[in-house]
Amino acid sequence: MYSASPLLLSTSATLLAGDRVFVGNQPDDFAVGPLAGPADTVCVLGLGYGGSLRPLLAASPGSRVTAVDLDPDMVTVTRALFRQHFPGTDFRTVVADASAFLDGSERYDLVVIDVYAGESYPDFLLTEPFWRRVRGAVAPGGTALLNAWGLPEHLRPLAPPSPQHVLAGLLAPLWPHAAYLSCRRNMTVVLRDTREDVPAGTVRGAEAGRGARLSPTDEAVLALQRLRLARAADFRVAADPPEGGDAGGAVPRTPEQLDAEMARRWPEMLSEVRAHAEAAGADASVVGTREFYLRREVAVPTTLELARRGHPAAALLPTVAAALTFGGDTSLGWYGDWIAEEAESLAVEHPEWLTRTALPQALAMAANPLVPEWPWTNRLLKRTSAVTAAS
Repeated sequence: MYSASPLLLSTSATLLAGDRVFVGNQPDDFAVGPLAGPADTVCVLGLGYGGSLRPLLAASPGSRVTAVDLDPDMVTVTRALFRQHFPGTDFRTVVADASAFLDGSERYDLVVIDVYAGESYPDFLLTEPFWRRVRGAVAPGGTALLNAWGLPEHLRPLAPPSPQHVLAGLLAPLWPHAAYLSCRRNMTVVLRDTREDVPAGTVRGAEAGRGARLSPTDEAVLALQRLRLARAADFRVAADPPEGGDAGGAVPRTPEQLDAEMARRWPEMLSEVRAHAEAAGADASVVGTREFYLRREVAVPTTLELARRGHPAAALLPTVAAALTFGGDTSLGWYGDWIAEEAESLAVEHPEWLTRTALPQALAMAANPLVPEWPWTNRLLKRTSAVTAAS
């Protein structure tokens, strides 16, 4: 699973490091696929540089993976990359159009959809016929995973207009159970044909989570994925758009359109954060400025008040802390230190927020290969082990 060479590949689409399987980015969440059900056979639509392959195989080393990509040059480069740096991994590649590859001739235990046209959704991904083909390609008892990019959790991504809202509307009639794990501006949507709960301590699928001999950080991330899966949020459309929104408007799909939709929703979200800051007795005047994130004595009580009330904006601080880190800004390192100290008590007071948002983003900061190791990483790993064991 690891490379002897100091590999670090960082592009707009893929983050890949030779010394760690989980790098704190969205494809890490694909490890939940083998934890949700069988994974002897896996089909990945959208290969890129292969950032999702090792997280999948870390959770299920025995899986037989078929990776599909439309770009033959990308397939050639990725195969060479893995042949040189990760020769122990095994996967089959197919050059094909993802929209037509699932033709019903073969079924898979797990189908992963990570397809983009540049930085936008391809047209077919937001249509019902494609998802009916996906449904037909998933074997009975199997799982489908979708990387749904768009609006972040604190801006109510399932409220229209958003691509996540459209996708939730398309998928609900096809899968009895649809849930999601959020990672900053991405969701990993988990689609199963049963509503059977997945116990937090249960590992399912082909050799899931065994035999990979992972590093302590990678083991902690994988252990948390089990708990995140058990507590994943429902992937259901919101009944009403945010204030001032237009439920019937055009669906934002490009980065520019989504950024504009974020900007439109931002003032209302900040207003709600200010109200919760005041309720917590914190200085609400700095909400909306960088000072809010830098002042722990303001950000922490405000965030905990939001979490206490189950407000989506409780994801704001964790998301910003991790996002800044991936941009090379380590000024919010105090956030990881706080979670490392308080994870066990937060698990009692705010279990869903900690599992779904706070702890995953702190671990993402710890796993991030773009910054030096944090002084609190080992403490965070110990607290994560305690939280996952207790659950």
